[in-house]
Amino acid sequence: MNKLMKVGLLVLAFLLVPPSPSMLMASSEGGHGGDATGGEKKEAGKAENGAIVIGPMTVNVLSNTGYRFLHLTLDVQCEDNASAERLTDADCKQDLIFFLSSKLAEDLMTSAGKMALRRDLILLFSKYTGPGKVKNVYFTEFVFQ
Repeated sequence: MNKLMKVGLLVLAFLLVPPSPSMLMASSEGGHGGDATGGEKKEAGKAENGAIVIGPMTVNVLSNTGYRFLHLTLDVQCEDNASAERLTDADCKQDLIFFLSSKLAEDLMTSAGKMALRRDLILLFSKYTGPGKVKNVYFTEFVFQ
């Protein structure tokens, strides 16, 4: 029965994974907290004042109890708009998915785990923006299922 449950979870994961990388494009939808633009929505993939929204996105993560899902949205603060917009490139999104899916859910549930993930994401994004261009990463949605 345990194998059947794992197969069912994998099928569910396949159905929940976005059909194309365009689902990872910047968006101001979702998240917790106010919209700093006074209700105006940002154009997808466009940075404002060096900040860009990545997500919402859902990825499979490893777990001691099988596979779990992580749903998250990130606000990334960069030095300039050009640097921030590089984070919407397909290769950066792919690296982000591979990176997140290699993480262990139990490690990410703690505050220390989230802070370590934040530091790792800054390093990952710096590969695409250049050294020192990523100033901060904020989690605006972070949900495990």
